[in-house]
Amino acid sequence: MKKKDNNIVVHDTLVPGFIFLILYVVWALLVIYKNPFIHSFDQTIIHLISNNNPVNIAIATKLTVIGNTSTLTIATIVLFIGLLIAKKFSYAFFSAGLMICANGYNWITKHAVERHRPLVHHLVFADGYSFPSGHSVGSATFFGILIILTILLVKNKFWRTTLIIIWIIFPLFIGYTRIFCHVHYPSDVVGGWLEGTTFVLLGFSVLYHSYLKKHN
Repeated sequence: MKKKDNNIVVHDTLVPGFIFLILYVVWALLVIYKNPFIHSFDQTIIHLISNNNPVNIAIATKLTVIGNTSTLTIATIVLFIGLLIAKKFSYAFFSAGLMICANGYNWITKHAVERHRPLVHHLVFADGYSFPSGHSVGSATFFGILIILTILLVKNKFWRTTLIIIWIIFPLFIGYTRIFCHVHYPSDVVGGWLEGTTFVLLGFSVLYHSYLKKHN
């Protein structure tokens, strides 16, 4: 089933959502049971990313705050209010609800898995457990929401494509900074991306069936 919104063909994302859910569960189990693949994966990525370049350190430590809970909470509130003002009520509650669900579930998962952070000097302050990376979950969810809203609301193809590329870059870069700053293992970041993407895809499926199918 597919509908058109602003001349864009919109598909239900239930199937890819379940695919990402399976990938996330498998990845989480590999981390929980300390599979040798996860150890090798982490060490390989850490060796590729880590360096003592002052410029890289300055950029990573400054810009990693984009993924902070406080930053994304403020951004979500601004987005929510903006959508309400634009009378996009379903999109507003979809965005806020999805962020609450994703971050709430992430908090539960962190305390269930209880993986400790890397035992090296952290370049930025970080407390709590390590898996999944909250910055990665939050940014993947928030910018995933922006990708959906861009597809649904931006009519110009050039700006739609440009914005989507920008939104994709943000969570990738934030995940990179968490590894570079030594506060997360690469597997924490991948787990966060998988979790956030899963919530976005399944959340959009709910929006699709509850609103888009009826109003397009």
